[in-house]
Amino acid sequence: MNSFYGGLTASIVVLSLLIGVGAHATRPAALDEALRAHGVLGPRLRRFAAFVVPFVEGALGVAGAASLLTGHQRGLQAVLALGTALFGLYAGYTHHVLTLGRGGPCGCSHQDLPLSRWVTRRAMALAGLALAGAALAGTGPVQLSAAELLTLLLAAPACTVLLWSLPAAMHEPARTAVHQSTGTTVHRTAEGASRWTSPPAL
Repeated sequence: MNSFYGGLTASIVVLSLLIGVGAHATRPAALDEALRAHGVLGPRLRRFAAFVVPFVEGALGVAGAASLLTGHQRGLQAVLALGTALFGLYAGYTHHVLTLGRGGPCGCSHQDLPLSRWVTRRAMALAGLALAGAALAGTGPVQLSAAELLTLLLAAPACTVLLWSLPAAMHEPARTAVHQSTGTTVHRTAEGASRWTSPPAL
């Protein structure tokens, strides 16, 4: 059973890394724009982070996928350990930005998704999964039966998509009612006046 859960956690982390770098590749400037909007990092550090983060995501994603396919246990452990650090840093950064009361896009999606506590919680969940995967990978190589392998191939992408979509699914723009002269009521989002809305970090 440890092999199944180890494979599941590792697969979710690796797929999340690949989704992340894919989103950054779709909109290369999105991360730099997000970091600028957050107003926490200086120009040099911001440009450095905007370049390095997608590169690290891609390198870890490719290395993790190769380790899973070839059964390279040490390589998988290293990828998951570094993934724990990467997602942990992102969780800490987003929590810090929200604690300061600053908003902006999350920079982790090709969509204009506002930074919120759900982005932080997703990063924390991925860091926890990566840590658990690294620990489980240390118990031995992943050895699955045919039924377990089929379940893993179905469960890992589904869990990854659900987890990755969590901030977007939980995002609810504030709405204000505007009464027109016709007597009808039109609801407009608060983002019309302020493009980004970020609830306080909890």
